[in-house]
Amino acid sequence: MSGKDPDGLSGRTSAEAAADLVALLSDEGVSHLFINPGTDTAPVQEALAAARSAKTAHPETVLCLHEHVALSAAIGHHMASAQPQAVMVHVDAGTLNLGGAIHNAQRNRTPVVVFAGRAPYSVASEVRGHRNSPIHWQQEQLNQPAVMRAFGKWAMEVPRGRELASIVRRAFQVAKAEPTGPTYVMLPREALMELGAGSLPRRLRPPVPPAPDPTSLGEMAASLAGAQRPVIVTARTGARPENVAVLARIAEIIGAPVLDQRDRANLPAHHPLYAGPEDARFLPRADAVLLLDVEVPWVPALAAPPPEARVLQIDMDCAKPAMPLWSFPVELGMTADTQLALPQLEEALCRLATPERAQVWAARRRQVEAELAEVHAGWLRRSASPEPTDAPDAMLAALDRALPEDALLVEEAVTNRPAAARQVHRGPARYFQTGAPALGWAIGAAVGIKLAKPALPVVVVCGDGSFNFGVPNAALWTAQRAGAPFVTVILNNRSYYASKRPVLSLYPGGAADAAGDFPETELSPAIDYALLARACGGDGRAVEAAGDLRDALSWALGEVDQGRCTVLDARLPRP
Repeated sequence: MSGKDPDGLSGRTSAEAAADLVALLSDEGVSHLFINPGTDTAPVQEALAAARSAKTAHPETVLCLHEHVALSAAIGHHMASAQPQAVMVHVDAGTLNLGGAIHNAQRNRTPVVVFAGRAPYSVASEVRGHRNSPIHWQQEQLNQPAVMRAFGKWAMEVPRGRELASIVRRAFQVAKAEPTGPTYVMLPREALMELGAGSLPRRLRPPVPPAPDPTSLGEMAASLAGAQRPVIVTARTGARPENVAVLARIAEIIGAPVLDQRDRANLPAHHPLYAGPEDARFLPRADAVLLLDVEVPWVPALAAPPPEARVLQIDMDCAKPAMPLWSFPVELGMTADTQLALPQLEEALCRLATPERAQVWAARRRQVEAELAEVHAGWLRRSASPEPTDAPDAMLAALDRALPEDALLVEEAVTNRPAAARQVHRGPARYFQTGAPALGWAIGAAVGIKLAKPALPVVVVCGDGSFNFGVPNAALWTAQRAGAPFVTVILNNRSYYASKRPVLSLYPGGAADAAGDFPETELSPAIDYALLARACGGDGRAVEAAGDLRDALSWALGEVDQGRCTVLDARLPRP
């Protein structure tokens, strides 16, 4: 090739490795490629255009104005679709812009392959894809995948075009193997423009999830059957909707309250054994605790079971090696998929249900349900309370009453999350929470959830701080362009209360408390969120009181039906 090709990009794509990549994504079940492009993605963009022209299999591309939105959308899409995901970003800078979404993908065990360009190696003009800009030196790092290695499962660079297909197959296999999680593939431009594999290798199937160990399962059932005060703690068991009914039956059989951290809808919130996420009355007196798909079962400084309690665990990741100080006293941990383990646990308990034992279980269930009936009544009172401290409960209860039955709720309420657990009732596969620490996930996730479930209304409820962390102009613009509109209800208390509250609790009566001096956490002057939505092609309005929310949500959903994202600025008292 001559030196007359300043971009190093000319030539056909049909046999290039980039074409292999496009075909592989489709074959791996990736329906949408969330992309923020750069100079290194040109061969992939050309291969996608060729596939669209030829009407061959390819993922639909979703242009994301910010990489954090792209990966958040992939996390949300997987939550709703259970399909593997792919994100494409620009070299080291794009990888860094993924930001906290990488952490969220890790904690949510999202099977996503993050593809990133890598600065070209060659300076020779006869090499297709060669360096042709000063930025190709500036964007090169000694260890580009280092940031992903801290949060992902596996990283690899494609050295030659003919190796791309096998490396991508391996990336998806590792991402989908339990415990699932993100992987990272670096794509030098020259490799993308080289000849590909010729024919695609077979898909590499991940290992099947481990089956429950019969001996451990029997021991676990015996511990629960003989317990006097059993408690169940869960966070994501409802990610498999079929688990919800089984979990409810197990709780009913042994009369156990369910402490539900509500990353998903694990137990109907109206269920008489639903204890919500933060009820401290049951753990301190428990003698057996069953942990199901939960990352942090309790905070020892707030509430914990007594030392003699027997802690049992079923999880795909029992040891939590990615959490260095995860040292909860699990006596029997069983690595297994709860979808497989819970029906077998139910059967084992039923076999142990002698008439005498069944009477004990039934009496305990009546006692626990009576205690929780008082708790539920308190939640109802809070939803109708005129007290400013209960305003989030009132607003969220009004939202719950106004939501269509089929609406998908994406929740990132942060300090108002307990109120959401008390007041918002969604069925299985209708409630999504990240359960991870990096804020700004919800509005990006809503893009992916809407693309995965286009026929269903998607409603986000988030704090004003988390809304701003989500790069809202990028998220709303991306949603408009992708045809994935949704409603956002901002619980606007005009503060970073999650950062203000520790000052009050650690320094009660201190200088900040005494003077009411919190400039580091107050979000003033106020942002016009409705105007922001209009700037991105949508619309919005303020909601001053809980009683106004039903009409406002009806209007917002009507706008969504017309293809426009809407923002409802639900104004709460400053905490």
